[in-house]
Amino acid sequence: MDKLLAFMSFPLNLIFASIWVIAAVWLWNDKRESPVVRFFLSPAATLSSLLIFLAVSLFIGLSGMRWLTRTIFFAVVLLYLMTVLLFVLIRGWRKVGEDGVKRIRWRFTFLHAGLLLALSSAFWGTPDSRTMRLQLSEGIPTDQAYYLDGRSSRLSYEIELEDFIMEMDQQGMPSLYEAHLIVDGERICVRVNHPYSRTLGEDVYLTGFESSDTKDSFSCVIQIVREPWKYPAMAGIIMMLAGAFMLFLKGPKSKF
Repeated sequence: MDKLLAFMSFPLNLIFASIWVIAAVWLWNDKRESPVVRFFLSPAATLSSLLIFLAVSLFIGLSGMRWLTRTIFFAVVLLYLMTVLLFVLIRGWRKVGEDGVKRIRWRFTFLHAGLLLALSSAFWGTPDSRTMRLQLSEGIPTDQAYYLDGRSSRLSYEIELEDFIMEMDQQGMPSLYEAHLIVDGERICVRVNHPYSRTLGEDVYLTGFESSDTKDSFSCVIQIVREPWKYPAMAGIIMMLAGAFMLFLKGPKSKF
């Protein structure tokens, strides 16, 4: 699976995503009555895709077997749900009004397009996601990082630990861990749960530290997370929230 993910990284994932969308639009426009389109727009496809995805997600969450999210089986389940959602969106994003004019269904579009964008960003963006770690000692710059499976990788820049600060509270317990780094010639500060965003898709985290016997010098563990598709995923979530808010403002239709 790792080799397949590496193969599907940018730009191939973007190419396949574009082909996927174009094929669905072409089928809707030119082959609307085909068995394929009729199946993906059927209640059976909607119900089965949702139930299978929810069942698999619950199993992964309860069992803790997160590695299943990086298997072909999970990819097929997610792609099935996304394809059903794509066809539903293509069919329903506009409707004909009483005056015969087609108008955009904004609430429907925001909800469905937002969910599709969030799921698609996770699906197509996984091959581009990278998590690497490196251990830094004070005053020693390095560009050597390691993936979680132990494979080594060279960064396109150097990172150096300039200083490490550990503050104590009134009970004598550590209350603050702060590392001052030099990243690609720029001085930055990182804390636990307060990463530094080097680029839009790359964050630098402080994950651990070690002190020497004399406690005069420190070394720390830095984690670099690359997720270039995280902002499209966030945009999808915002769209869903906007659609839900619009749905709340509209309220249910009253019938007398």
